[in-house]
Amino acid sequence: MLDSSTVWFITGCSSGLGKSLATLVHSAGHRLVATARNVDSLSYLPDGPNVLKLALDVTSKPAIHETLSATVAKFGRLDVVVNNAGYVLIGDTELIPESDARLQLDTIFWGPALISQEAVRIFREVNPAGAGGTIVQISSIGGYMSFQGTAFYQAGKFALGGFTESFAKEMNPDWRIRFLVVAPGGIKSNFGSNGKILPRHPAYDTPEGPLNRLLAYMMNPAAQASFSEADDCAKVLFDVLVGQDERKLPGRLLLGPDTLPLLEAEMKKKQEEMEAWKDVTVSTSSTGGAKNVPTL
Repeated sequence: MLDSSTVWFITGCSSGLGKSLATLVHSAGHRLVATARNVDSLSYLPDGPNVLKLALDVTSKPAIHETLSATVAKFGRLDVVVNNAGYVLIGDTELIPESDARLQLDTIFWGPALISQEAVRIFREVNPAGAGGTIVQISSIGGYMSFQGTAFYQAGKFALGGFTESFAKEMNPDWRIRFLVVAPGGIKSNFGSNGKILPRHPAYDTPEGPLNRLLAYMMNPAAQASFSEADDCAKVLFDVLVGQDERKLPGRLLLGPDTLPLLEAEMKKKQEEMEAWKDVTVSTSSTGGAKNVPTL
């Protein structure tokens, strides 16, 4: 159970889900460290003893260290980290410059990974013994399944999910450190306003091109009307984290009604493919099956 003594560290608070969550955390009376590339974008938060507003470029390891050190210096502890900063890079994969691809991965994978590494140390060595802490990775339905035109975004989100699940399994239960990967679907205005669309390759930029079909859907006002509200997502996430729901915190949490049919269809397709090729899969062993496979 989290209360008003809880210290939250949230990245990407200038807009969207980060802004909604930061606003909610502050209004609930909890202590808040809100970060953004431009600290002026955090002016919606009032100044006060329970608010620390910091500029942070999550692609900079020194900046990450400085902001987390400033958090501990002000509040003496750290309880919840929400890695929310990011954007989606959109384009035809064969044409995407390496510099753009690397910046995408630095922002949505390496930044959260480095923050998570340092946060775990603070949870274990700075917080009171047994207090623990929680790391929340704001991923995407694109961390479960892939969509055209966002190959490096998908790579980062898939990597973040795998990193987090592996890191979580390393935790000693006595440390009381929790991890949660949040996978939202469409959030109103998020896709168009928080994305970078690169110049298109003429071979792909056709009316029937797969990426054009996706863009048409995502930009369609009728489709966006069914997307989730950032404030609603923030409220659900806050309630889950502070313990309003008695169920154990899941490893991954889907957010948004559009995520369920998308993922269910993807899982069904993968299951059917796995069964269709099962004979080939097991043919690599003379026994035709697996024995003594450990549960890790």
